[in-house]
Amino acid sequence: EDVLLIALLLILCINSRHQRMRSTTTLNTLSGCFLIFWAVAAEVVGAFSPSSNIISTRRQRHLQIAAKKFSDIGSAQEVDGWTSLTDDGGVKLKVISSSSPDVGAVEKIDLRGKDVTVEYIGSIAARNWNVQDVIDCWLPDQGLPSLAPELFEAFEIDGKRLTNPKKFSVKFIKEGLGILKDAKQTTLFEAAQDLKRSEQSHMEGIVFDKNQFSFRPGKGQVIQAFDLAIEEMKVGQTVSIVARSDFAYGSKGLRVGGKVLVPPYATVQYDVTFIEVK
Repeated sequence: EDVLLIALLLILCINSRHQRMRSTTTLNTLSGCFLIFWAVAAEVVGAFSPSSNIISTRRQRHLQIAAKKFSDIGSAQEVDGWTSLTDDGGVKLKVISSSSPDVGAVEKIDLRGKDVTVEYIGSIAARNWNVQDVIDCWLPDQGLPSLAPELFEAFEIDGKRLTNPKKFSVKFIKEGLGILKDAKQTTLFEAAQDLKRSEQSHMEGIVFDKNQFSFRPGKGQVIQAFDLAIEEMKVGQTVSIVARSDFAYGSKGLRVGGKVLVPPYATVQYDVTFIEVK
């Protein structure tokens, strides 16, 4: 039965590649297949120690993540009017208004090779990281061993735990994550606390930019969230976009003239109006 299950999962993996065209979807589909395959195969050969609670939790977590990836395949997920433009919810869009009374009558335009003009207001949004967000956005920059993602999953280190000095403490970093060097323990602790300090210095709702400009989609002239959103918009529409840091300004943030407008790893929100296309 286990062999048949593994074979079925491989078939699902191959078939899923053709269900969506976005590269992010394909990558997440493949990773979901791998996670399920790895967990089931490990169960068959006994690669996990039955005495290890952490590893057992990790296996369950992999299966949960993989199941979620498969459940998201096929169509964008919409919650409370917000449509996810990525499988992991890294970019969400919500239509605020449209210049046409009949929204469906305004067709989306092929934007290849064309310039679009938008008007926008950019503000800081709540980070609200779950465990996978921490692993995807923050963890890769910390120089930790390859086992770190599994440990973060096992200990369920989401954004709140990460910025809580009592839970993500130097002692936990040493005993829970197995980081033995004092300097690295301090560096990791301070990196987590930098996130908390940035939330206090750049609070949710602070406007950091307001402008009108033109750009050519798909040419790297704007943050990735803009490129994803404009493909879903129609001329005359106004939408809100919420973008996680890896689809916005990443680990560097946004500085102008030495002033930090968007801190590292910040989630941002843009209210965007699609003015015209040429």
